[in-house]
Amino acid sequence: MIPRLSPEQLLLIADEFCAAHGTRVRDFGALVAAAAVPGARISGIPVHDNVRAAADALAATVTALRPLSDRNEPFAAACRAVYLRLTSE
Repeated sequence: MIPRLSPEQLLLIADEFCAAHGTRVRDFGALVAAAAVPGARISGIPVHDNVRAAADALAATVTALRPLSDRNEPFAAACRAVYLRLTSE
């Protein structure tokens, strides 16, 4: 099973990233949408084959949706890394 990422978890990641890099969240809806990507399911079947694919899709979605006012690509990489750490238990 591919673990989900809650919007609150992604917001915590964004808050820490923004504080460290002097940027801000510009689109909270984009954060919510991006958080839905790793754990996405259709009729109960996971959309992604494995955790790494889910992490890659999360990063691609963050990059595409650009939820921060700046530094979205590094934020996407940070989201991917944190998600992989969270799911490596």
